[in-house]
Amino acid sequence: MSNFTIPLTARLGLFALALLVPSRASAQADHDPSRWLTLWAGMLPIIIAAPHGGRMPIPGIPPRRGVGVGQFTTERDSNTSELAELIAAKLSANLTARPFLVVAHFERKFIDVNRAESEAFESPEARPHYEAYHRALRDAAAQVKELWGGGLLLDIHGQGTEPDTIFRGTHNGRSVEALRRRFGAAALVGSKSILGQMVALGYRVTPADDHETRYTGGYTTQTYGSHRGTAIDAIQLELGANLRRRANLERSATDLARAIEIFSREYLPLDSPSGMSRPKTAP
Repeated sequence: MSNFTIPLTARLGLFALALLVPSRASAQADHDPSRWLTLWAGMLPIIIAAPHGGRMPIPGIPPRRGVGVGQFTTERDSNTSELAELIAAKLSANLTARPFLVVAHFERKFIDVNRAESEAFESPEARPHYEAYHRALRDAAAQVKELWGGGLLLDIHGQGTEPDTIFRGTHNGRSVEALRRRFGAAALVGSKSILGQMVALGYRVTPADDHETRYTGGYTTQTYGSHRGTAIDAIQLELGANLRRRANLERSATDLARAIEIFSREYLPLDSPSGMSRPKTAP
């Protein structure tokens, strides 16, 4: 077992019981919102989320109509749920400890959890599902902050405009404010950054600087990013359709997990909780 998992086991075990179960929830009742989520209690300062890849209907909740909602869509980000779970599994193997994982399996046409509550759903019966998803994110972020002093949230999405491209969304650097303050731009675009590693592997990543124009990040990065004082640096990753094809999921997940591992060893406090033994800050 890796040396950074041992000192956390006892404390995190208690948190795991309070927060989540480490696999798709087997609910005792059909109305339990956890039935439509995959939730892991993590042992790393890393949270992986996927809000839009769900395929499951929710009985009794009608599809959204989107009246008065800007940029309304019910389209599924195909295979992003599967991709997020694969990334988490491979990262677990690479670092011998699990990240936190929050994945929605209900269809986006019923609830869009990457929006504020006022735009996310229209039926009152949908509220418990929305709240369960964000409660899991809040609890994960709070635990990461308490145990490690900070960490990383990756929000996994899909885009159809450029099928072989990964778009980064950080609200032009705001949602990774803490990361940039401590390590500079290298942590976001440098050789040991997640996206820098993906470029080195031959992927097309945009933008190469802070000027995000097409996909700047959504409600999750706006809400949980470090500019909100969360100590969690949040990055939205928009993967092109070709990178999410079933035939390519294994490769995409393997490469992303390796890139996250390299980033984590360089920039995250893996060795101990509560911010001890952190990497040095940028000069």
